[in-house]
Amino acid sequence: MTENPDCADTVQTPPAPAAPDSMLSAVAVLDSLIRAGMRHVVVSPGSRSAPLAYAVAAAEEAGALVAHVRIDERVAAFTALGIAKASRLPVGLVCTSGTALGEYLPAVMEAYHAGVPLAIMSADRPVRLRGTGANQTTIQTDFFSPFVRASADLTSYPEHNPGQQTADFMACLAALTGSDAQDWSRASDEPVGPAHINVCFDTPLTPSARTAAILPTWATSLAKHIAPGAASYPVELEPARLSPVEKFWLMQHEQAAQASPLKPEGAPDCPKTVVIAGDGTEPFAAEFARALNLPLLAEPSSQARHGATSIPQYTTVLGEHAASELGQSIERTILCGHPTLSRPISALLARTDVQHAYYAPRRASWYEPGTRAVREIDSPAELEAFALMGSGMRADDTWLDAWVTAGRRAQEASLTSIEAYRCAESETVQPQTSAPSEECHQDGAHTSQPARIPAQALALQTWNTCAQQRRTLVVGSSSIVRDLDIIAPALGADAPARVLANRGLSGIDGLIATAVGVSLAGYYPTGNARTAADASAHVAGAPIPVTLICGDLTFQYDISALNLPMTELLPDLDVVVYDDAGGGIFTALEHGTLAQNPQFARAVERFFTVQAAPNTDLERMAAGFGEESGIRVRIHRPNDIFDTQA
Repeated sequence: MTENPDCADTVQTPPAPAAPDSMLSAVAVLDSLIRAGMRHVVVSPGSRSAPLAYAVAAAEEAGALVAHVRIDERVAAFTALGIAKASRLPVGLVCTSGTALGEYLPAVMEAYHAGVPLAIMSADRPVRLRGTGANQTTIQTDFFSPFVRASADLTSYPEHNPGQQTADFMACLAALTGSDAQDWSRASDEPVGPAHINVCFDTPLTPSARTAAILPTWATSLAKHIAPGAASYPVELEPARLSPVEKFWLMQHEQAAQASPLKPEGAPDCPKTVVIAGDGTEPFAAEFARALNLPLLAEPSSQARHGATSIPQYTTVLGEHAASELGQSIERTILCGHPTLSRPISALLARTDVQHAYYAPRRASWYEPGTRAVREIDSPAELEAFALMGSGMRADDTWLDAWVTAGRRAQEASLTSIEAYRCAESETVQPQTSAPSEECHQDGAHTSQPARIPAQALALQTWNTCAQQRRTLVVGSSSIVRDLDIIAPALGADAPARVLANRGLSGIDGLIATAVGVSLAGYYPTGNARTAADASAHVAGAPIPVTLICGDLTFQYDISALNLPMTELLPDLDVVVYDDAGGGIFTALEHGTLAQNPQFARAVERFFTVQAAPNTDLERMAAGFGEESGIRVRIHRPNDIFDTQA
């Protein structure tokens, strides 16, 4: 209760403790995040977030952080997503109050479902202004719920005595690093993911003379903290490695196989088991399938397509609804990662006559226990026992050979179709496209019909180029990733350095920005201060060579990501766009069949395929941004694919 001058007997409430200086709050938050492993932060301009911006600037000047600036908060969020995907480290986001925070939502949702550590730092008005209609003031507390792993509303941080705000902030650090908030030496059982840190800032929003003097000293202490690890930072950009437990199992298995290569007498026959590698699969899936001689059904972004037993054209081999002879023969499946691409795989995982296991040494972000009829396994030894059912060292060759033979036959048929199409194009004779080929199947979003042959040819060319040049490949989430799933080599063939995709929610938004972020992850702080003689001393490394392949709608959706401020670090990015005049993926779904009905043809064309207006010129749109930004855009259309290849 406040004092009423007309009532002398009114009880007066003691004044609340003064809120910390805004710069002190910003420094306290950034200090903890950087010491927890954050090396990049993406900032969008704004006045209320000024304390965070000045603290970021000081940390970068000292060589403790790499900062990036993006005007568009949506682009900023997907850029941060790409950096975090590539580096596997927390990446910060800084924005002002109001609508700016809402622009982050699509990227935050993707990060939540894909298990990507984004540290969202939003500036807020002081508590006294909440609910008053003050400019740019809205409800920011728990703004991203339920799409973050933790959140903290820091109204007066740091606290004089650690309380709820401190506990909430510690939970955010735990979610970003995968640590147990009660014991930081232990890994948490919970998935890694985004965390929202909402910080209330009161005026003044700029450094005082006192804080201006403190900032360099604080930043230098951070630089000394990160300097020993700076040289090892590029190692984080390599594909994930086997865990110590997985390495030990693999060594034991190979030693046992050498000592006793034959199945023990009296042991049961090995069940017909397949390994399924979805998006985000760690490298153990490929090694496990190779060691046990099992067919591996690997999506392009699984990091397992290069596996020695990875089957090309596995969706074709499975058949529609997994109803082929081989598909029906499957008795057990082992799932690794997040399968999202095909209906044959979904149909297989839904079968009740098949026993399913899910390998999860750590609970996945997209998976809720108990939602699938599946046995959850977290150790390689238990996984082996499930796969072989005590039958011996590994499966015999008969089961795998059947899959390899079928996969090679289907792959050769696709390559023959591409060559026939190319020859027809060179003779200006259009091949028959009205009916699907014999290999055509409804696979959840795609068919191998002749209309997709140019796209498959482009996808194959892009995959092979990235493999030869050891580039990282980022794949769009619409038709093109399914073209790759069909045509990309397997069976131990070379693959790109890494293959990444936004398959958490499989949206088409933010793909260019994500690819830019993946490339920028190659930079890292040095621990050395910026000097007048060497302004770049605080940053080392180089952009990761990245190629993005996507469709025309995906490109148009995120074209603003080509707008890089002139002060910023540049990526090394090739953007390969397949322009098939709209959302071609829908024609490969049920809608394509329905479009043959005059009653629905116009609806399918208008509401699904969404062809661009006649005056849309993708080349000119890309050229408007130039190539000085390090981004090179090439537009390919079905009728010029083979001319380009030639």
